[in-house]
Amino acid sequence: MKTVRILLIFLFFCLSAAAIIFYLNFRGFGKNLPKERYIVKFNAADEQVIDDLYSKGFIRNKKIFFFVLDLLCRQRTCSESTESADRRIEPGAYMISKSQNAYQLSGVFLFGPFQKWVTIPPGKRKEQVGLILKKSLGWPDDMVLNFITIAKEGYLWPDTYLFNTDSDPSQIADRLKNEFNSRLDTLFSDLLAKNIKTDTAVKFASLIERESGSLEDKPVISAVIWNRLAKKMKLEIDATVQYAIADEEFNSLITNYQLLITDDFSFWPKLGAGVVRTIDSPYNTYRVAALPLGPICTPSLESLQAVLNPANTDALYYLHSSDKQIHTAKTYKEHQENIKEYLQ
Repeated sequence: MKTVRILLIFLFFCLSAAAIIFYLNFRGFGKNLPKERYIVKFNAADEQVIDDLYSKGFIRNKKIFFFVLDLLCRQRTCSESTESADRRIEPGAYMISKSQNAYQLSGVFLFGPFQKWVTIPPGKRKEQVGLILKKSLGWPDDMVLNFITIAKEGYLWPDTYLFNTDSDPSQIADRLKNEFNSRLDTLFSDLLAKNIKTDTAVKFASLIERESGSLEDKPVISAVIWNRLAKKMKLEIDATVQYAIADEEFNSLITNYQLLITDDFSFWPKLGAGVVRTIDSPYNTYRVAALPLGPICTPSLESLQAVLNPANTDALYYLHSSDKQIHTAKTYKEHQENIKEYLQ
């Protein structure tokens, strides 16, 4: 009996000591300390975030914080975006304080960021950008359609951004446009020297963006387009026709401010042989001997630079083989030979 009592007392002291140690490592670093904007980097794993929180003095013990975070995550339903083996904390921006204990900090992170990372890739048309924002920020259809109405095609700078989760369409459209204009300004003197209007450069670059398979392709495609324009030839670029076809199909899926769009909808549909030359659209460069009416997507900086710096070639035709290599030709006969060799 005495031995049992001693064991119970020993166990009590062990548990008390463990509780004290846990509390000392669980608590914050003071009272009423100001909140700070803390950014979880894009694609950062929980372990990286916890290491950073520890090094910056937000948590006292990495293992205890992870234990609390994991426990809370199991009690709640973690969002799909954070539910993975190495991520419970969604990338983005949070407001946290060094006064907060491990439980409070975990709650902030599991609630989600007030700013989310959103990646806008180059080569996307504005409807695609709207759908990216819908998925990332949880926009309803009417906000997506509002963004599409406000946004200027081709002038939405492709990059990775931190957007407030409560941002409205006009705020984001303005930010993307302003970022695009600031980047375009760096090329303004070069465009002016070559007497190229900015709108022309953006239209031109959008074609290069959609047609190129690599960075090395861009100057070559630029040269072919310049050469065909100089000879007043039709550009015959499939991407412009894809743009026109998808435009009609997308608009047909809008009903009462709702998007009746499915995951298999293609903004760049494959073209049948007859479709290419028959669709009546100012974007159909098989019918219009000029640049299309407007940009067909947002170009990258490299595509804009390619407008200014075309390759030194007299080629008038190009195609991509199955291995994504570009092959050019100076004459239609040579182009036909390339088709037989690389596409048939």
